[in-house]
Amino acid sequence: MSTQPMFTPNDDGYDISPAGVILMIAGMTYGKDRAGMSRASIQKFTLLIDDVLSAARANGYKQEDILRTLLAWDTSGPRMMQMVQAACDAAGDAIMDTVIERMK
Repeated sequence: MSTQPMFTPNDDGYDISPAGVILMIAGMTYGKDRAGMSRASIQKFTLLIDDVLSAARANGYKQEDILRTLLAWDTSGPRMMQMVQAACDAAGDAIMDTVIERMK
């Protein structure tokens, strides 16, 4: 499986794919920026990740536990990108629309 671009330049900045959104949320939730975030923000972002991974699992994605661990370890690389993209694809557009709306 090849990954799609997660961040594509446009006239205003970037278009971000659903997988890119999840990686950004995970980076804020589990990465070095976590120290500067409020407990409420961490909880909100953790719930968004849980929603996507739960929807992915419900739609047949079988690597939820592995992906959840990799996200919590704040790892990156081609494997991670492929797994996040596969999870977002399995979760479907409706859950991703919900995630984007809840981030506002």
